[in-house]
Amino acid sequence: MRRAITRLADFFYIRPLRRIVPQETFRYAFVGGLNLLFNAVFYWFCYNFVLGQRDTDFGIVVVSAPILAFLVTFVVTFFTGFYLARNIAFGKSEVHGAKQLFRYAQVVAVNIAINYFGLKLLVETLGVYPSIANVMIQVVTVTFSYVAQRFYTFRTHRCP
Repeated sequence: MRRAITRLADFFYIRPLRRIVPQETFRYAFVGGLNLLFNAVFYWFCYNFVLGQRDTDFGIVVVSAPILAFLVTFVVTFFTGFYLARNIAFGKSEVHGAKQLFRYAQVVAVNIAINYFGLKLLVETLGVYPSIANVMIQVVTVTFSYVAQRFYTFRTHRCP
């Protein structure tokens, strides 16, 4: 699977891109896009077929179908995203696997906080339209995520 995805990514890494985008960066964007697509399809499947668009009563709390589908999808795509980043984009990392997973979780947690507080600030305080605010925040989180994953989670050299 790893080889097939790497070959697919490299197939789309065409000559004009090679001049302006490093291969590692392209692979990161490629697998991020794959994971995003998987997320969308898996969410749709969970919401419509697994949950049947019905809320779930856990006895002490009722969780709406959209939220439960999100939670299930988040857990699955967290691990697929980690696998893809670790094995396709940043395969040369010298950091141990368990440490990578912990650091990956830290970066995801920071991204969740950036999303939450960014939306609160932009929408509720500054009055930015929610869809525009979301796009602005996604630019920040994608940039932060790439830098953090490359230089922290999956770094390729040891700091002195």
